[in-house]
Amino acid sequence: MQTAIYLSFITASISFTVTETKLFKRLREWVTERNAFFGELLHCGYCFGHWVAFALTAIYQPKVVVAWPPLDYFLTALLIAWFSGIQWVLMCWVMAKAGK
Repeated sequence: MQTAIYLSFITASISFTVTETKLFKRLREWVTERNAFFGELLHCGYCFGHWVAFALTAIYQPKVVVAWPPLDYFLTALLIAWFSGIQWVLMCWVMAKAGK
């Protein structure tokens, strides 16, 4: 469970950085011009966080539920995405309060 919590912080950080910061603004615009689906994905931190969570779960293979391996992977990735979604909302709130 500890690894999943750490991965949720990493997921939240990556999804916030890619979807909200000026650093990736040109990339988001470039992708949006070429593909509406992926452009929308790069504009939604919650959506993008799911993809990041699934990728990190595949790489680090934490186990929150021990049952059937595909189910373990799926539920662990969703848990990481859910925790990161909460953190992402908090980061957006802090940035809004800071006027950024």
